[in-house]
Amino acid sequence: MNRIYERKMKRKLDCAICCMVLLLTFPLLLLIGIVIKLEDGGKILFTQYRVGKNRVPFKIYKFRTMKENHENPEIRAFQGDKRITGAGAFLRRTSLDELPQLINIIKGDMAIIGPRPVLPEEAREEEGKFPYEKRFSCLPGLFCTIDMKYRAAATRELQFTMDVSYAENISFRGDMVISVYTTVTVLLGRNIYSS
Repeated sequence: MNRIYERKMKRKLDCAICCMVLLLTFPLLLLIGIVIKLEDGGKILFTQYRVGKNRVPFKIYKFRTMKENHENPEIRAFQGDKRITGAGAFLRRTSLDELPQLINIIKGDMAIIGPRPVLPEEAREEEGKFPYEKRFSCLPGLFCTIDMKYRAAATRELQFTMDVSYAENISFRGDMVISVYTTVTVLLGRNIYSS
């Protein structure tokens, strides 16, 4: 049954859910876009290349949460980071900055649940390493097992280990559990930034 879900049902369910969420949240998406634009006049969306299923690169979409042309772009965001805009701090805390990835899901770049997509340089670092390669056997996700508890506080090693476990055990029940726990973690505002 799990194989049927993974191969046939998961993608169709993802598309149906994303289309419904996009319709229901359209006013919110529009409002977020207006707020971002009014704050500093910069771009509304942030785009970046990530590595997806079978190591195929794709462009990911997010609401922009940092000032444009900021210094030290290679450094990950941290608590009290001056590069983060006022609206961006709220969007990160609530994970609303991730909503544009619904478009990635509909396009087929991502799934609702799956290993979080990594940067090309991170993927290169892990290339060929057993068992991490398994994480590239399925579509990357908007949420993953790491989001149930750790979010940004997890190390890459822990994240990749949990990603492999997910890729080897994809199931409808597992996806529902990840969805519920992740929702609770996000609502409580836990582990927004790496330590």
